[in-house]
Amino acid sequence: MHKTTLKIGFRSIRESMHPLQKVILSFIALILAGSGLLMIPISTTHGISFVDALFTSTSAVCVTGLTVLDTANDFTLFGKIVIVLLIQFGGLGIMTFSIAILSFMGGNYSMKWRFTFESMYSEGNRIPIRSLLKRILLYTAFIELATACVLFTRFIRKFPPVDAIGHALFHSVSAFCNAGFSTFSDNLMGYSSDYIVTGAVSLDVILGGLGFLVLSEMARTRHNKGKNLFMQYSLHTRIVLIMTAVLLVYGTLTILALEWNYVLRDFTVAEKIMNAFFQSMTCRTAGFNTIDIGALRGSTLFAMVSLMFIGGSPGSIAGGVKTTTIAVVLGVVISRISKKSQVVFWERALDSDTINGSMTLIILAGLFVSFATFVLLFTYSFDIHHTFITGLFEVTSAFGTVGLSTGITAKLHDLGKLLLVVVMFVGRLGPFALIAGLTTGRSEQHLEYPEEHIMIG
Repeated sequence: MHKTTLKIGFRSIRESMHPLQKVILSFIALILAGSGLLMIPISTTHGISFVDALFTSTSAVCVTGLTVLDTANDFTLFGKIVIVLLIQFGGLGIMTFSIAILSFMGGNYSMKWRFTFESMYSEGNRIPIRSLLKRILLYTAFIELATACVLFTRFIRKFPPVDAIGHALFHSVSAFCNAGFSTFSDNLMGYSSDYIVTGAVSLDVILGGLGFLVLSEMARTRHNKGKNLFMQYSLHTRIVLIMTAVLLVYGTLTILALEWNYVLRDFTVAEKIMNAFFQSMTCRTAGFNTIDIGALRGSTLFAMVSLMFIGGSPGSIAGGVKTTTIAVVLGVVISRISKKSQVVFWERALDSDTINGSMTLIILAGLFVSFATFVLLFTYSFDIHHTFITGLFEVTSAFGTVGLSTGITAKLHDLGKLLLVVVMFVGRLGPFALIAGLTTGRSEQHLEYPEEHIMIG
């Protein structure tokens, strides 16, 4: 009788939960399960503490890439398989897999799940759930396998066939999921002059950061004679593509200008451009590096912080506040300066919910990163130069699920590691997802008060 009551109680709680709350709990469950697997003796070469296992599992599930241990040497083959599976499941999302399993097994999912899923991956372009899931899984498999094949042709030159396959698959999954984990101790610095490796990884990362809606729309759109192909895309896709291109160019030119005679001084002109582009691309949530991040100038780190904070695009595997959010904020600034009452893109005005949501997200994210940086600096004393920018860089890297590090993450004590675990978790789900999941069910209050002006500026 008692067991039956408990089952009914748990079932009632589970059914009353909002999908986003279930997503949050699912991520926590996956992180804890991954931590347990990594603590098994066969996962590591010299053992691992709970905090380090939790950090590694969180970094993998949240597709961040920050590490406190050397993935190449401290983890066995089994440990690396666990990590890459955590990256894959975390990258695509627990909710995606849950709905996929129910869908392909003939099960039914609730209306709340369906609308939540559609709003994440097909806003403004309603695609049937099953069709969307098939596309997501198909695109993921195709892109990862294609990239792995290209990387294999380069890795086979240094490693036996079996090892080359393993390295290629691991880096392909890590790149598409924007994770930044590498099976090489120096990440991809050993391939800083290899155009094929850096090119394949760059394309893999960019495609993973565009979002499934954008990839699907680009794959389905056909060129019509006399009609601009770009203008056939939805407003969302146009903004994503433009912002992605602008940020890539901005990052490349900035890194080139600041590091031309410093970190990049020993490269040829072509290699300088390639490595500057690669780091511009990867600091938008991928986390791979072909140059020593710890050797970069403070001004370069600050520029990279802005890119990491923005991150990728909505509905993608990337983190950050997203490209479209920044586009909306820029649109608000431009509209206010030009005295326009609406924020307009290509003769389409944005609704107030989108504008208010974007502004709120930027403010919340900025406050969260600032507070986390303060706590990190308060609890840990860094014996390095550029203490503030280094701490800010590390926190923003965790929040944007980037994974780039100046080298201090591995030196953190347990409290600092746990802080970054929280930052990675919040950054992966997003401030709005957390707030929606924790506050759902509360009725909206429609109260209006008299308006009054105050002085600003």
